[in-house]
Amino acid sequence: MNVQSIALVTAVLLLVLFWLLKIFVEKKISSGQALFWLFPLIVAQILALFPSLIDRLSSLWGNLVPVSWITFVAMVLLVFYLLYLTVRLNGLARIVDLARNVAYLERRLRETEACCEKLAEKLARVE
Repeated sequence: MNVQSIALVTAVLLLVLFWLLKIFVEKKISSGQALFWLFPLIVAQILALFPSLIDRLSSLWGNLVPVSWITFVAMVLLVFYLLYLTVRLNGLARIVDLARNVAYLERRLRETEACCEKLAEKLARVE
């Protein structure tokens, strides 16, 4: 990899890193999501600065060429992110169910209070 390619990849990764930090500061993403994306960005930045590391790491995997190794790691990262989003989505669904239960119970409470007031009025008239 020549110096121009390393500089271009480094510049793009730094732009993504600064954008990630910007949206984190603006509270558009949570700290967990920021850390989740920060780690691969830093690893990618290190690999971009030292391309010989990619060759050494790919030799650990056997016959995988560096591009296949990077693609495999990216796919694994995306699968983990999808699992993370699934867990978060299930948590939100539980919150929605709890909110529905609270709304239902509040309505039942209001109906019960109205019935109690009617009974109290009837009782007051009888006495």
